Amino acid sequence: MKPYFNPSKSLANSFLFILPLLVLYEVGIAIQGSGVKNTADIVIKTPLAVFGKNGSLIFNLLVIAFLFVSVFYIEKEYRFSSLIFIPMVLESVVYALFIGYVLGFVVYKVLFPLILAKPFPANIWTGIVLSVGAGVYEEIVFRLVLVTFLYFIFTKLLKIKKPIGAFASVLIGALIFTAVHYIGTLKDDFTYAGFTFRLLSGIVLSAIFMCRGLGIVVYTHAIYDVFTVLKPFHI
Repeated sequence: MKPYFNPSKSLANSFLFILPLLVLYEVGIAIQGSGVKNTADIVIKTPLAVFGKNGSLIFNLLVIAFLFVSVFYIEKEYRFSSLIFIPMVLESVVYALFIGYVLGFVVYKVLFPLILAKPFPANIWTGIVLSVGAGVYEEIVFRLVLVTFLYFIFTKLLKIKKPIGAFASVLIGALIFTAVHYIGTLKDDFTYAGFTFRLLSGIVLSAIFMCRGLGIVVYTHAIYDVFTVLKPFHI
């Protein structure tokens, strides 16, 4: 299975894989207006605000540059084939369904059976756009940056054994990911059910990132969120 698992986990392939989601989100935000954005998107782009109106242009140029570098790297290492994206999407769907139905059942049917389902968002299109943005930007912030940083601290600086460092990175990353949802002006109302579900989801997403790479965890998150917008899992 190496011809699939190794290339599908590579960062270069992952970037090409998530590029359509990034374009969909940016176009959707442009249509909706700048007033609606994913929080992690704001975190990533805030440093570019020092360039003023050129901030978005610089971000787009960086994306294009990364695109060319990714294609060059893939051709050199694996020989690029877009066919690999088909099983990557299917794999992501499986993980998204696991989060929605298995974790959703455990939290909302077993642990907290009296919690009501979330209502449909007022604007389905806005919900889909923000779902895609959450998949892309939250996974970049909380998995690619945060979990990778934690793993580096534990295994390289503190010299902790890799399995223990990976476990600690996944758990701490999931806790931070969960806590951020209850901070700031756009924070969610705290419930034990919501906290538990986000924590378990964060652990699963962090584990997927560690084992299967950025691309698949981005699609897993985005697909789960889109499914929730179209038809809530928690029923």
